[in-house]
Amino acid sequence: MNATPFQEQTSTRYDVLIQGAGIGGLTLAIALQQRGYAVKIVERSAGLSEVGAGIWMAANPMQVFERLGLAAKIMEAGWVVKFLRLQDSKGGDIQTTDMSAIAKKFGFETIALHRTVLQRILFEQVLPGSVSFGCEVQSLASGGDSVSIELSDGSSCQAAVLVGADGINSQIRKQAGLGGEKRYSGSSSYRAIARGANILPTEAAHDAYEIWARGCRVGFSKVNENDYYWYMTFDAPAGESSTAEERRSHAEELFRAHFPQWIGLLEHTRSEEILRTDLSDLKPLPRWSSGRVGLMGDAAHATTPNLGQGGAMAVEDALAIADAFSKAGMNGTAFEQFEHLRRKKVDWTVATSWSIGRMCHLGNPLARRLRNAALRHTPKQITEKQIERLYSLEIDSFKCPLIACNGLHLHEVCGRSKQKQG
Repeated sequence: MNATPFQEQTSTRYDVLIQGAGIGGLTLAIALQQRGYAVKIVERSAGLSEVGAGIWMAANPMQVFERLGLAAKIMEAGWVVKFLRLQDSKGGDIQTTDMSAIAKKFGFETIALHRTVLQRILFEQVLPGSVSFGCEVQSLASGGDSVSIELSDGSSCQAAVLVGADGINSQIRKQAGLGGEKRYSGSSSYRAIARGANILPTEAAHDAYEIWARGCRVGFSKVNENDYYWYMTFDAPAGESSTAEERRSHAEELFRAHFPQWIGLLEHTRSEEILRTDLSDLKPLPRWSSGRVGLMGDAAHATTPNLGQGGAMAVEDALAIADAFSKAGMNGTAFEQFEHLRRKKVDWTVATSWSIGRMCHLGNPLARRLRNAALRHTPKQITEKQIERLYSLEIDSFKCPLIACNGLHLHEVCGRSKQKQG
């Protein structure tokens, strides 16, 4: 995946400059280029390096990919999840969800795939030379009808608008003076790919699981015929560091204590491929843009992964921004329209995901039993309402119509949570 050196583009003017070649930034570039805009992406990493092992693309981002002509490619590269099981390690099934009804209503089930495979598919859809690696925005200044941008390689350019798609630690957010306070959830995580594993029987090959235990949980599904994506979350202080062998040893301890049935996932995982990430989000920003500089995805509204909606929200953002530019032009008004469209759903997603994270690691046995009972007896119509809220797109009419734990439905218990965030 060769990239055109940005030095060759010095003094060029673009319609849109995007910082960040992750899932959101690449999807935005595709949507804009399909509309005829001149787009450039700068990415500080030396190459495609989307952090993470696997990802679940639910019905909402798949609807966006369908509109961009990419859904078939993503489905072919991934694995269809047809049945979702939420369990307690001591008490069996909490909830089960047949995805066929969701597919019938929204057109898609959840697609599980390697995160790097998804990023590669997106990268291959942007015009050649659109992405420059090893480069980032060094400084910016808005004036008149453009943003003047100095880049880290010493070159400069102008763009009608600048979009920060550079994640929870966004430098564009900082340079634009948009603030941003990270909030640690109290949980860290391991994520990995189990290669060549034989975990589920043939009749359950399209099932996805999440199992809750005291102070931790594990989730997994296949991402292709041979491999499984799995993750494990656990209570821990923020910022702990560990070696590959320490991560493996700790994961094995948790598997043996709480999830012995699924230890084969770890046995088919390379120690050096177990990634550790603290689970954090952003407290809601007062605004997502300043003039001609705007944010999207995790840069604007990073969420904990408890709903499996981080990447999904960025994909939805991409189409919403492209539509806003088409309607309002390449200016700050378009960013304001985009935020107005997306804010309600995104804020709900971030808050609900935070509440789920607080709920799933309960240690008190009585509290866990009460939680499980409440979830088991959630009325079907409430679950359906939450699914509608999560998987519907607001984009069509520029109006706002959104549970699931990485697609595993959780619902009114979380929606009613009165716990303060942060």
